[in-house]
Amino acid sequence: MFVGTTEAASLLSISAQRVRVLLQEGRIQGARKINGRIWVIPLYKGMPRISGRSRGPKPRWRSCRHCGKNTIHFNRPNIGINRNNKNTELHVVSAKRGSENLAKGHEIDIHGPCRIVYRPEKPHSCGALT
Repeated sequence: MFVGTTEAASLLSISAQRVRVLLQEGRIQGARKINGRIWVIPLYKGMPRISGRSRGPKPRWRSCRHCGKNTIHFNRPNIGINRNNKNTELHVVSAKRGSENLAKGHEIDIHGPCRIVYRPEKPHSCGALT
């Protein structure tokens, strides 16, 4: 799979300009230009492969795509409000990674293997049940 400079920057948690500097130095392995203008960067295990240097500080980008557990929250008060007041459209489902909201609305598509477990005896710190 190949990505551009902006996608590579978001995967590495660095700026797109820094990715362009790494490309000019030839430090991103397998990267090449298409039509003399657009960089394509191959992914190895979901991340661009960067070669190291002998001088300077060690790189601080993340080695994994994301850290944190993905959870799905059901907003029970909004479900009750939507049921009692037929004309309200409050969001009742939200998907989160750590404290970051990934999506919210009335439906969420889950790609890949998924398992949803209800465990009321082990709530999250925010009070949500897992």
